[in-house]
Amino acid sequence: MPEREHSDADLLILGRAIRRMREQMSMSADELADATGMAPRRLAALETGRLDPTYDLLLVVVEGLGVRLSALMALAEQLEQSNEP
Repeated sequence: MPEREHSDADLLILGRAIRRMREQMSMSADELADATGMAPRRLAALETGRLDPTYDLLLVVVEGLGVRLSALMALAEQLEQSNEP
C-alpha cells in the first residue's frame, strides 16, 4: 500500500483538533505543555500545523490530554467535514 502524503491542510486540521480538545478540557497551552513535557513553542507549532508530528508525539499529546488517539482523530475528522475554523 503506498504511503499517503499529507498536506499542510491535514496538519492544520490536526492542530486545530488538538487545540479544540485542549480548550474543551479547560487546559491552557502551558498546562498541556507541562503534562506532555513539550516546550510551549513546540506545542504552539503543533497546534498551528507547523509541526509534522510523529506517531509517538501524538501518543504523548493524547496522554497529556487524557484521551485516546481515536478520539483526537474523530474530532479532526469532524472539523474537516464541518470546515469549522
